[in-house]
Amino acid sequence: MTHATQRGRHRADRKATTPLTVIARTASENAGTVARRGALAVAAGGVLVSTFATTSHAAPASSDVKTAAKMDGLNLDALKETAGQAISQAGTVSVGHNVKLDVEGATVTADGTTTVEGLVEVTPAPEPPPTPLNVLVTNTAYNYLAGAYVWGGSTPGAFDCSGFIQYVYGLYGVDLPHSSSAMLNSGYQVYDPQPGDIVWSPGHVALYAGNGMVMEWYQSGLPGRYTEMWQDNPVFIRVV
Repeated sequence: MTHATQRGRHRADRKATTPLTVIARTASENAGTVARRGALAVAAGGVLVSTFATTSHAAPASSDVKTAAKMDGLNLDALKETAGQAISQAGTVSVGHNVKLDVEGATVTADGTTTVEGLVEVTPAPEPPPTPLNVLVTNTAYNYLAGAYVWGGSTPGAFDCSGFIQYVYGLYGVDLPHSSSAMLNSGYQVYDPQPGDIVWSPGHVALYAGNGMVMEWYQSGLPGRYTEMWQDNPVFIRVV
């Protein structure tokens, strides 16, 4: 009886695939992309290589004979040369060790340190205090000295003494009587006159303007005037 001897079948031997070969293959295939899209920065004696696109290749299947053959024939020296060319062709920026870059409130230096500057608090100027009413009245009164005195008058250009004061205070919502005698009781007496106080004397009133000066309408047919206070022992009435 003849016995047939069967030999075991074995896959053809081939070089082992390691993570290094996979990486080398991927780098070789993407050398052109690195050259086109890489950026090289030389700063503070160090070298940084940055690529802006990552490879999308997966590791080759071990069953792919053509791929295995291609990997087996990889020339590492050629790969090194290709990588060097990719780096040399990338955009290069050289900076000194003391270069600083301000970005959004932070200072980035070439040695890699980052200093975040504190925000500068800006305090707005305070609002000026409101002008006192007596000062407003006095400043406004200067604009109503033109015209001619009319007894009983209470309109611009035709005032009498009390009509003048009544009108100016009325512009600021203060209601005063159109009578010099009645104005004596329209406020309270003071002894340190301030602008805007009423200077009362028998039969006449004027408006104190400060610094010993008054504004008044005092004689028929004449305009109002700004003059030195001439009254003897007047009474100063403050209404605001």
